[in-house]
Amino acid sequence: IDTFEYLNQDIKLLALHVLLEGFYRRQAVFTLNQFLKGDYWKIEEISDEIKDTNDYGSVQDLVLQEVQRMVKGFNIGKINRVSVSDLSGLTDKVIRQAVSEKNGTENEVLKYSAYIEEIFKLKSLKEKRLLENGYKRESWNRVDFIEDEFHRYIQYIAEIGSEHIEFELEFNEERIFETNDVISAYLEGFSRDDYQERKPDYRAKRFYFSKQIENFYEYLKRFPTVDGYVNIPFSSLTEDGFEIVKILSYLERHERIKVRNWNDTELWNVKFHKVPITLGSILGQEVEDETAKAPIEAEIKLNLSFSQQTGVLSLIDNSGNETRIRVQGQVQREVLRAIFQNPENTYSEWSLYDISEQLGGADVNETAVKNAIYQFNRKVKLSIPNVDNLFLLTKHSAQIDPKYVQKS
Repeated sequence: IDTFEYLNQDIKLLALHVLLEGFYRRQAVFTLNQFLKGDYWKIEEISDEIKDTNDYGSVQDLVLQEVQRMVKGFNIGKINRVSVSDLSGLTDKVIRQAVSEKNGTENEVLKYSAYIEEIFKLKSLKEKRLLENGYKRESWNRVDFIEDEFHRYIQYIAEIGSEHIEFELEFNEERIFETNDVISAYLEGFSRDDYQERKPDYRAKRFYFSKQIENFYEYLKRFPTVDGYVNIPFSSLTEDGFEIVKILSYLERHERIKVRNWNDTELWNVKFHKVPITLGSILGQEVEDETAKAPIEAEIKLNLSFSQQTGVLSLIDNSGNETRIRVQGQVQREVLRAIFQNPENTYSEWSLYDISEQLGGADVNETAVKNAIYQFNRKVKLSIPNVDNLFLLTKHSAQIDPKYVQKS
């Protein structure tokens, strides 16, 4: 499988987090409903399309097969069995839901008939296997299948009984740790906007990481914070402004938050290590004591210096406070290197074409240079809210805004 696509799509990356969390918590048995969060799969909108392909009986059936492919693709373990548990409880659920249906259309009748037919076949199979296996206690309340055999018997009831479908996984410990490292490396690239052009198919566009963080911060304002905890609903999976699984995983791996349980069934309970929650705290910046801060001057002046070796831009304001910004994007870093390499030219008006030529021209064009400066302006704004745009940008040029300049 294309493992990148499993990292690049939030719902698949979430399934990986559920599996990894299960490993660390010594969980061996998983149920299908653990991988169905919110309305992300838009069941009503795509169920007809899925059934037309004859590959899946339902969206839930698709999800189960995706998880099975993921386990194989990453080689994180071996699925020893897939089972349907508590057939009596599943039958009761189907009957109760059928009776409560108000439409009574032909399609509804056919749907529930398919559910009942599958359950009837499973009960017959269960009796046959109990007889063959000597009525072992562990088999009394479930029907076990080997992995590839499962889909001969189950397709449709996955739609209504996902909590009754389970699989037992024997983890490959070495591959689990390797996969965890692969996820971390992917998220670092995501935070540097390395995959900007490789957005998931279901998204109209992919916002830059800095914009996603801003949008996530604005989204958090909808919910109360209690002792540093925020309850984030699964509906966040369908938000257009940010990719919630990547954002939460990135922040957790940088020790700014803790997701109490990736496997929650109602919502994510997230602990923010620094409160009050601000853009700065989410970005890992120190939260200053508001009572100790000096009044902000109407005009802020900055002494700027850039280290080519470390990729850190130092901004010291006229009160002596230093802000250090680590520039991770390769193009941003190269653009700043070009601007700061000769102090006599640093504060001049730069032609975007000239910068592009210094960086290779064909590899980094004017548009890339302009975009890099635009994104860097946003980073500075996140770190120093009083600075609107450190660089003035026109269609063809860029210049550090003289009103912020305090030359050493």
